[in-house]
Amino acid sequence: MKTSRIVFLIFVGLCSFVTSAAFGQSIAPAGFAFQAVAPQIIEQRLKSAPLDNAQRAMALRAMFEAAGCGSANLTEQLVHKGEAPNIICRLPGETSALIIVGGHLDHVRRGDGIVDDWSGASLLPSLYQSLRPQSRRHTFLFIGFTEEEKGRRGSKFYVETLSSKALHHIRAMVNLECLGMNPPEVWADHAAPALLADLDRVAKSMGTYFPRVNLERVGYDDAISFRRRNAPTITLHSLSQDTLRVLHSRRDNLSAERLNYYDESFRLIAAYLAYLDTALP
Repeated sequence: MKTSRIVFLIFVGLCSFVTSAAFGQSIAPAGFAFQAVAPQIIEQRLKSAPLDNAQRAMALRAMFEAAGCGSANLTEQLVHKGEAPNIICRLPGETSALIIVGGHLDHVRRGDGIVDDWSGASLLPSLYQSLRPQSRRHTFLFIGFTEEEKGRRGSKFYVETLSSKALHHIRAMVNLECLGMNPPEVWADHAAPALLADLDRVAKSMGTYFPRVNLERVGYDDAISFRRRNAPTITLHSLSQDTLRVLHSRRDNLSAERLNYYDESFRLIAAYLAYLDTALP
């Protein structure tokens, strides 16, 4: 996440957090089923972050390939010469309506960038893997964006290259930012109302709540690039007043992650994506 060091203001709308017990099942409730991915695989992907951004792009591509995303559906989009590309994995659906799931693969020099945002980018192959076995109505695009820390260049470039017709096909952009330090949370003020309501339905069906933790004046993320082109977006994260200090610091390393929270994030997000496939037009 590109952060501002001027003002930190967080509003917590719900005080109930996600519990591990709510995610004891391997498959989500009927209507939005997904295939579970072993926690060991999810955690290994999180732990395997190279420090170099270009190597991160290569590592993410290899993870997609290992998850079953073949060459016909796996592409690189060069944004700037000499910089890491956007990595795009396509899960074809029955229609051209799109659900985009994104996380940024780059990080600043200070710290290892595990939280911000390898936690989001490295979860993309596992989410692809969880949705792949079952036919889907929507086409899913899982995108590891480059250069988010340099003014969201990767997501801006991606959106700017889309035709008006392609933009019209986007039903949701789900952005994953800084996961695993707390149970999964939502930036409610910046979420499309329909996407937020669907998230509530999924959380309640799984016996839990999804805390509203807004990040006003803290910074910005790749979802803004889509929202400025009128695409509906929602950002899921794990930030709080206590964990903000991790971003862009030497504290941003694997020790900042709580693997049980990270695994919970995978299960809830996988269920949410599967539900969106059935709920969105």
